[in-house]
Amino acid sequence: MLLHGRGECSGVWRTLTEGACADHRFISIDLRGHGDSSWDPDRAYDARTLAGDVLEVLLALNIRKPVLIGHSLGGSVALHLTGMLEQFTSGLVLVDFGPDSDAAGSQRVVAEIRETPVQFNSINEYAQWLQERRPLASGRALHHLASHALRRTQTGAFEPKVDRAVADDSLLNEGSREAHLWDMLKSVRCPSLVVRGIGSAILKPQVALRMAHQALPQGRLATISGAGHSVMTDNPDEFNRTIQTFLASLSPVANGGLSCSR
Repeated sequence: MLLHGRGECSGVWRTLTEGACADHRFISIDLRGHGDSSWDPDRAYDARTLAGDVLEVLLALNIRKPVLIGHSLGGSVALHLTGMLEQFTSGLVLVDFGPDSDAAGSQRVVAEIRETPVQFNSINEYAQWLQERRPLASGRALHHLASHALRRTQTGAFEPKVDRAVADDSLLNEGSREAHLWDMLKSVRCPSLVVRGIGSAILKPQVALRMAHQALPQGRLATISGAGHSVMTDNPDEFNRTIQTFLASLSPVANGGLSCSR
């Protein structure tokens, strides 16, 4: 189960799903307020609420013991969902997410959402806009993201499919967040992987090390070269290999030989 970051959508995982169909079934969803999912008039975009949404998807599809892979906000959602599922999780991957996130880096993430123009003339124009702000990113990966992140308007232009309320500052400062997240990490019982972009401005290296080697009972750490916070788009090849290696290390229950779902 692939869970994207704040302000993005399921299209961010396309380079992973298109290159890994032989051994696993991947399900990537748009969290509420993002992509093709509904917007919430009450602006309930906190991680626990989003985790409840994903739990409903798992139940509806009768998916048992999933591997949860979440980036940034999606990492928080995955961690909360792991707590809800308890022993019914086969694996957990936290991509550039953790307690004690760098405040300045987190503010840059929400600033990009707020500063995104309300319209673009084409998908390519949006992909180029993203490229200017994410110079490390693969152009192909950004085009996949842009293709799913926009909808055509009646005038023929394109607008982002995101509720800008997801960039509300209050969502970045949920009460007692850091201590609570550390406790949640310690309660995870499935094999876990922390993935950090070597140049990340969000997840500090010492925090990633503590997560993988002290907090998570079965944790390990992977650092992706040539990548910042947007690990999946910055270095998709190395990221994809890292995920495949982790998945291959899990039990046969998690590697059921299912076909890929894009």
